[in-house]
Amino acid sequence: MSIISNPKKRRNRPLIQAIQYISWAVNLIFLLALIWAIYQAVIKGNSLPVWAWLGLVTLFAAAIGLVVAVIVYRGVAGQVGPFDFRPSSRVASELKSEARRVEASGANSLRAEIKMMAGVLRLMGGATDVLDASITYDDADWKPPAVAYAVDAAGRGDLVVKQRATHRPAMRQGRCEWVIRLNSEIPTELNVKFGAGQADLRLGGLALDRLRVESGVGELALDLSGEWGRSAEAFIKAGIGDTVLRLPQNTGVRVQSTVGLGSIQPNGLAWDGEAYTNALYGQAAVTLDITVEGGIGKIKLEVTDG
Repeated sequence: MSIISNPKKRRNRPLIQAIQYISWAVNLIFLLALIWAIYQAVIKGNSLPVWAWLGLVTLFAAAIGLVVAVIVYRGVAGQVGPFDFRPSSRVASELKSEARRVEASGANSLRAEIKMMAGVLRLMGGATDVLDASITYDDADWKPPAVAYAVDAAGRGDLVVKQRATHRPAMRQGRCEWVIRLNSEIPTELNVKFGAGQADLRLGGLALDRLRVESGVGELALDLSGEWGRSAEAFIKAGIGDTVLRLPQNTGVRVQSTVGLGSIQPNGLAWDGEAYTNALYGQAAVTLDITVEGGIGKIKLEVTDG
């Protein structure tokens, strides 16, 4: 069944834009009133009202937050100084490697949740079981991930892979790398939460119904290219750092986006007044409906044949 965009969102778009315009107007009126109050205080010696003092404190806090955000982004982009979030290759104690495998146990659908606080995450399809993973970690800073799996009476498997820290204080914790393969045939609802480091998610070969990716600080590469046999919807929330989203060429694609202190580069997509779409959107039987929220950094959309 093809998943189409919610018509309520289309109907509410003018309302949302009206609220945004009203908000900008209110902010402008407030700034003009604040400037007038400061002018009266400086020129005529009037005392500043309480609301003006609160306004000044708010503006000062916002300015500090903006400066800190810019410093953090420059640190991440340049990978220098105290804001160096590159995955660490150092080893403080002993480097250990483990393999994890989880059998399907009769599951006909899967809900998978991958939680990694820091390190390098590589996620893809190709597993004959539900999970086939290779874990490498420095045991001074990390423990092996906790893996839980259960199948309910309806045949849905519930898989959780969660990183566990030793809570050893360090500016840059030791090496931690996960290579995770999921089953490509089982219909899957996938939720990925990634903290800091580097995430390379090659998910085009999975039988995804829903996808949610939340990234904190670092680099995120999400590859959804290739052939899709089913429609899916995805939500991607990028934090601080650059994001590359690769999209399929032979599938209908629609990308709704909001960007914070960053930019979006929609290569190969056209703006339809509400979202970025490719030429097949609205015509192909299979559709990817994607929502992207950006933080600080560039979001690059690329259409590729995989």
